[in-house]
Amino acid sequence: MQSIDSNPTVGDGRVISAHNLRELAEFVGVECEYVDGRGHVHHATDDVLRTTLRAMGLHIQSDFDVQREWNRIQEEKWANIVEPVLLHYPEAKIPLSFSIALPIADCLLETIILECQWKDEQGKIRLSKLKGSSCPLLEETTLQGTRYARIQVSLPGRFYLGYYTLKLTIKLGSRVLEAHSFLIVAPKRCYLPSGSRREWGIGVQLYGIRSQDNWGIGDFRDLERIMKTAGQTWKAATIGLQPLHSLTSGLRSPYSPSSRLCWNPLYLNLEQVAEFRVSSKLQAKFRTKKFQAVLQALRSSQFVDYDAVESLKMSVLEDLYRVFNRKHLLPRTTRGRMFLRFVQQSPDYFKRFCLFQALSEQFQGKVWREWPADYHDSRSLAVERFQKAHADRLNFFYYVQWLCELQLMKLDRVGETASLRLGLYHDLPVGIHPDGADAWAFQEQLATDVTIGAPPDTFNLNGQNWGLLTPNPRVLRQRQYEFFRQTISQNMKHGGVLRIDHALGLFRMFWVPFEKNGQDGLYVKTYVDEILAVLALESVRHRVIVVGEDLGTVTPSIQRKLADAGLLSYRLLFFERESGGSFHLPHQFPGQALVSATTHDLPTLKGYWEGRDIQVKQVANLYPLSEDKTRDEETRTEDRRQLWEALRQAGFVVPELMPARLSLELIEKIYQFLARTPSRLLMVQLEDLLGELNTPNLPGASDSAYPSWRMKLSRPLSLWLKEPAHRGFSRKISQERRARCDPAFTCVR
Repeated sequence: MQSIDSNPTVGDGRVISAHNLRELAEFVGVECEYVDGRGHVHHATDDVLRTTLRAMGLHIQSDFDVQREWNRIQEEKWANIVEPVLLHYPEAKIPLSFSIALPIADCLLETIILECQWKDEQGKIRLSKLKGSSCPLLEETTLQGTRYARIQVSLPGRFYLGYYTLKLTIKLGSRVLEAHSFLIVAPKRCYLPSGSRREWGIGVQLYGIRSQDNWGIGDFRDLERIMKTAGQTWKAATIGLQPLHSLTSGLRSPYSPSSRLCWNPLYLNLEQVAEFRVSSKLQAKFRTKKFQAVLQALRSSQFVDYDAVESLKMSVLEDLYRVFNRKHLLPRTTRGRMFLRFVQQSPDYFKRFCLFQALSEQFQGKVWREWPADYHDSRSLAVERFQKAHADRLNFFYYVQWLCELQLMKLDRVGETASLRLGLYHDLPVGIHPDGADAWAFQEQLATDVTIGAPPDTFNLNGQNWGLLTPNPRVLRQRQYEFFRQTISQNMKHGGVLRIDHALGLFRMFWVPFEKNGQDGLYVKTYVDEILAVLALESVRHRVIVVGEDLGTVTPSIQRKLADAGLLSYRLLFFERESGGSFHLPHQFPGQALVSATTHDLPTLKGYWEGRDIQVKQVANLYPLSEDKTRDEETRTEDRRQLWEALRQAGFVVPELMPARLSLELIEKIYQFLARTPSRLLMVQLEDLLGELNTPNLPGASDSAYPSWRMKLSRPLSLWLKEPAHRGFSRKISQERRARCDPAFTCVR
């Protein structure tokens, strides 16, 4: 790299014009200004730009550093022979083509020989040889006195969908150069089942299921019962779930996970585990009055007591592992060997997650940044020594994750036998918590000293800082999207639908400096085509429909690109409105979409109608001014009137006078209204089906003000699962969904 002086030059003597901080930021994908949710333009300060560039791995302290980094990045364009990631779409039916940059000096292009070695995921290798004379010259320059040329390489032959590693060997006269890249051969669109069948499903907050069988939190046994009834009796196609990932210690939100790659063992049905069924000692302990009293207290509690449930379940898991170790692992039975294969074949992220869990125990629950410095790096010698010294403890955590995988695989089979056509619908959070396992295991791929959030809007004038970490797009690309590929693949293993929380993040993420609010943030772009290629490839491989949660400040161009990539848009009744406030009628909804009335962060239909969310926000002190509450109440009155009018216009018979409370019959009509849309998937929220007043989550409210993510359903599973009214509800929804929609999206019953 050339030295920098007051008049920096390239090798041919041309003067490089000075570049300022903003030019550098824009060049590496930082948006120096943005329009917030209220239409206001925000310009990033120099301090925020420097923080953001440092978070991306650039060394920026002064203006001198800006020019140096600009020069370095410009030179990398020529010094790096090939891009770290290449894309190819076979359906385009054109040859694989990419450019390479070569320091040719005085060498003639005609004398250059290129050898391309491609290795697929099974290790199969194919070779291609080309002469420089067959590669068109695209551009050339001179750096440090050396002549560089960029040429176009086109390779014949068909590449099948998948990932390939490329090794380039280039002969330049007497010199031999090597370069490496990663090829993504992807479909243009995510998976969508053929035909125009419009499906529907039930959205369930699994933790909130109340039953006489679970241990104080909804579990996989409860889910199995719901799946069987939903598929066989209600003729639904899917069960939608909140994220099932491992929780961050001390937190309850499934959207602030410790890891998006590993599961939360609190959802395990421990009575189904083989070791539980064969251990007379455990059976006897389970039947004691003391144990049953603890279970009954947890089951009957108004809210989920995560600490108590975790203490009980992890204690029993310890007992189960001891039985497993004695009866299967040490004697190497078939079950023991099955577990060992799971450990041996598990991706590296499973090992690092188990290491994190064991180290957290070792350091008594301290945040990993407070561990001794030798343990901050998951690949350090200290961590390696710890792994060897505590192999049995790691096996315990492997065992817990293995049980989760086994029970999820069983649920896959339940979905098939119950005719639940789309299986389970999973939810992928937008980021990971700084205190969690993924933050420790993948820290070198994450942006530093920033968290993600959202810009100011009418709901939050200061914007939002979610306190979550996100990958550094430059490093993610250099690492061949390994973290992203693994995350998507793992979350598509057990289901037929995957919702991408905050789909805007596929394009750009709103970065906020540590301990700042959303007003101090700015957008950083991703390499969106490569991100979407990975998503489409994994979707087609797993035959999983992808839903992009595209609410908020998503531009029309982003929505079009998501649609072109085959993602379902995410449309909520509350937000589908004309500029004057009137609700869209069914035929105005898009076909390539998921539609629902509400979601976990919004009030239930009954709560919306009665203004329950407004009341709770007042109690939680979320209204800075009394007139803010008055304005919301007046707006809600008009919203109810507009929704009532929309139901009438859609042909539903409703009372002349609006009721003060929504009956289950009226909630049914609202979902029939949504069922008439041409949208591919309708999700009915379980809270609405049961007429619940309270929402699962109230964003912005403290734990003391509202029991977010702890709310249980008011009625137990055994009562509502077989209720005749719900069978009637499902019959009407299924009839609406089976109705034929013509090209104009007019549904014919």
